[in-house]
Amino acid sequence: MFSDEVEAAESRRHPSGWEPGIAWTGDSGTITTAPLEAEPTSGVWHELVADWGLDPATTEVVPGSIQVRAWDTHDGRRLKYYRAALRAKSNTGERADIDALCAIAMRRRSIVAPVVTGERALLVALSDWQLGKGEGGGSAATTTRICAAIDALPARLRELKRSGREISAVYLVGLGDLVEQCSGHYPAQAFTTDLDRREQLRLARRLILRAVDTVAPLVPRVVLAAVPGNHGENRNGSGKAYTRTTDNDDLAVVEQVAEVLAANPARYTHVSTVLADSATLVLDVAGTPCAFAHGHVRSGGGHPAQRAENWWRGQVMGRQPVADASLLLSGHYHHLIVSEATGRTFVQVPAMDGGSEWFTATTGQHSPPGMLTLGVGTAYGPRGWGDLAVLN
Repeated sequence: MFSDEVEAAESRRHPSGWEPGIAWTGDSGTITTAPLEAEPTSGVWHELVADWGLDPATTEVVPGSIQVRAWDTHDGRRLKYYRAALRAKSNTGERADIDALCAIAMRRRSIVAPVVTGERALLVALSDWQLGKGEGGGSAATTTRICAAIDALPARLRELKRSGREISAVYLVGLGDLVEQCSGHYPAQAFTTDLDRREQLRLARRLILRAVDTVAPLVPRVVLAAVPGNHGENRNGSGKAYTRTTDNDDLAVVEQVAEVLAANPARYTHVSTVLADSATLVLDVAGTPCAFAHGHVRSGGGHPAQRAENWWRGQVMGRQPVADASLLLSGHYHHLIVSEATGRTFVQVPAMDGGSEWFTATTGQHSPPGMLTLGVGTAYGPRGWGDLAVLN
């Protein structure tokens, strides 16, 4: 049989116009099957489209477009052919309507103040004062900075109130290292210290009391809290802490202020004090669970944020109290960090001391001092915080 006779015989195997194959324009087309015993399922169509060289991920059978043709052969068999329309999936509405989106972007609306519900507190971090440290202007310069930051708190509260974000409580939280101590923390510390330990504690008490007296008349509730830091530890001649974690000057000085407050209940009836009974403290701040710890409790290398987040993961796995917190604040590293890499928020707060010549000489790093303030509470939505500002 000659070749043209073979092709003619082959074509007679299928109904005219129903030869198996595919027609495709780039956006639409048709596909025709070979004889099948039953109508193809979606999976079979998927395979047929792929078999003809199109991508099933971007090409699909148009629903309701399937046709069938039955053809009886000379030997009495009935063959069924199926044909379906094809289209590119990108034309089915899966892509966004760019014109509609641009119209939304250009639409002007009247400004309506959102209705905000929930509580809102102002958290003030008292961290890394290191009173008695002689560098960077010494204790005199540090005291001036702390007083200026404390004195700025009323204006901060008024600013938030004017913007519709009134504060129901102020949390003054000591995050450790309020005093410098005198030796055993880094080289030449004893040489640079300009206040002895008793003087450091005396000055710290006065500054904490100044903070309480500044905000107490302005809000319905004040909470004074503290966690221990490494500079507050009682250390032996080898520079090692040798007593309990809570035997710490950072807690003692706040405890002493609490006794002053308790002696005048008429003036400070709305002021309460909470001291950590371990290295960490967890408080419910206006509906947001907050954890506090000085950064020296963490070990390992890496960036301070990475250390904190790894430590936090371990606390979660160990079902420790800080596991339930959605916000973690800590001191120790002296510079501002805000990280949401874990899905929760870690805030490393800045210090108020004058810097460290030894640290800068060994690392080249230095950061500006400041007192962190942070709005916390359910009024801030899923994050639970907002209105971050550093007072200088």
